[in-house]
Amino acid sequence: MSELRSPQMSVYAATVSAHSDSLLLVARLFLSVVFLYSGVVKLVGWQAAISEFDLLGMPVPAIAVAATVAVQLLGGLAIILGWQFRAAAAALAAFTVVATLIGHPFWAFAGVEFQRQLTTALEHLAIVGGFLLLTITGPGRFSLQAMSRA
Repeated sequence: MSELRSPQMSVYAATVSAHSDSLLLVARLFLSVVFLYSGVVKLVGWQAAISEFDLLGMPVPAIAVAATVAVQLLGGLAIILGWQFRAAAAALAAFTVVATLIGHPFWAFAGVEFQRQLTTALEHLAIVGGFLLLTITGPGRFSLQAMSRA
């Protein structure tokens, strides 16, 4: 049985290896788009974002929104472009953990709202996992980082 699987796994591994740089670019795009979108929404709806942060109990909501927008936009762009890549991936992973703990305290809810908040927190945990994987792999060949080494 293992003899039948071995050639298939080798073909799969060879295919993934041949396209790994393209797959890393797609992963970078997918992980970044949510941060870019969220940063733009907060920037365009500045007052609404400040109100939201105020409701979350942030001590100086305007500064918290400004910092959040900066992290989301600069971090998202850095990941897509593959610039200062590992630092950006680590920063967005840490940001996501903190934002999830502040914005989705599932432990404070019951019933349906508990389920909703927990699901969102777990989805954010998956995003953190994606960024941790990217810190290990690096940005791949299609990145400013790789181009600067060439």
